[in-house]
Amino acid sequence: MEWFSAHRLVIGILADSVTFAGGCILTRDAFLRLRELKRSRLDERFQEEFPRLNLTDDEWKAAVTAMRWTLSGFGLMMLGFLLQLLLRVVEA
Repeated sequence: MEWFSAHRLVIGILADSVTFAGGCILTRDAFLRLRELKRSRLDERFQEEFPRLNLTDDEWKAAVTAMRWTLSGFGLMMLGFLLQLLLRVVEA
């Protein structure tokens, strides 16, 4: 138990970093899903006939809204990580 007490700063920073990395991976996954949805929603034949016309529907709007929530969540997570990191450094 003394080892954990002696290395609590390093363990805390490592734990926060792993949590932050997990959030980054989840955010990346959300971006890739939106890109995949965009590719699958475009019909190649329609795209050839009407190259400047973009298709939108409820599913696309929901995906964009989800992406906004993802970006907001990532921003809050990054802020929380930075504040935790600052507090850990101040504690030492």
